[in-house]
Amino acid sequence: MNYKYITGEALTLPSNTSWKDGMLLQDIYPDSSFVSGSKNSESMRMQPVIKKHFVYAKYIFEDRFAGGPGLVHGGILSAALDDLMGYATVIHNKLCVTANLEVNYLIPVPVEQEYELFAWVKEIDGKKISTESVIKKENNIHVESKGLFIDLGENAFKHFAPEKNYP
Repeated sequence: MNYKYITGEALTLPSNTSWKDGMLLQDIYPDSSFVSGSKNSESMRMQPVIKKHFVYAKYIFEDRFAGGPGLVHGGILSAALDDLMGYATVIHNKLCVTANLEVNYLIPVPVEQEYELFAWVKEIDGKKISTESVIKKENNIHVESKGLFIDLGENAFKHFAPEKNYP
């Protein structure tokens, strides 16, 4: 596949991961995730799964996510890709937060149509995890994104507080 702003290079899953092909990732953050939380009443209810070394989801963006008439709001698209790239770090045994997110909107995304979303880890450099993702329909890439995530380490949950700065 040809990409405009990203490399498309993906790391394979580490051999010591317990994450396997086909596993549903939806309930890692069931109460809090706006994108995939199964117990969050406001959630998009996206159901990402592991597909080889990618995080993958098929999704129909409902009309409630429209920005301009008939088109999905860019913030919704960004949130979906950010969430999936976060899952991509998890299946590489890293608990991370987003440090930087770059989104390139290439083709408008109409509501009420099915799209495929892919996210993957491109590179791990110490605590810095580089990720990439796309939203596509058939052979057309509508949105490309890349992110920089910071690995919070083994005691990651101690950082999930409003008054904390990330390492």
